[in-house]
Amino acid sequence: MRLARLAFAASLLFAAPALALDAGNRSFAPGRVGAILVGVTKPADLAKIYGVANVKYETMGYEGGQTPGAYIYSDTPNFLQVMFDEDGKSIESVVILGKNWASKSGLRIGIGVAQLERINGGAFKFQGFGVDEGGRVFADGPVLKPFTIHIGMSQRSAGQAVREKFFGDAHYSSRHPAIKTAHLEVNIIYVTAASVRRE
Repeated sequence: MRLARLAFAASLLFAAPALALDAGNRSFAPGRVGAILVGVTKPADLAKIYGVANVKYETMGYEGGQTPGAYIYSDTPNFLQVMFDEDGKSIESVVILGKNWASKSGLRIGIGVAQLERINGGAFKFQGFGVDEGGRVFADGPVLKPFTIHIGMSQRSAGQAVREKFFGDAHYSSRHPAIKTAHLEVNIIYVTAASVRRE
């Protein structure tokens, strides 16, 4: 019995690194996006994992400053934006922008408000558009809480009408009467090492 427990523990120990090294893996979870373990994988290893041609290192801007980072599979369904610390020695977060990445719960780019509610286990609130952090989701369900998620307009959205209904600093409910005709969808997912919401 003891040997069986030890064998099981060993299998778990070796399963995590194997999963982390799988460059073809398109799943994500708190603290991990495919082969990238946030805070563990080194920035220099991204090109080794995904191929030099698929990784572009550069300084990128964000609200309040700039940071070194990398774009992986730019402008494809596998698109990731990786943000490093100021020294460029550690990965601080991964921004999922491509539709091929999916969590076990079904969270992915492109899903609508109704599916996001199902994953959350109920209604949620989101920040109005046209302001900093526009479209940011405030969901307290245990599945969504580790991630920072933003929703935005889809190709079916009537841009001006959506902006008029959901504009500014106010927080709106996912049960708002205009949601069904707004056609909003998930367009950004942030994954951090500590699996806490970005503030």
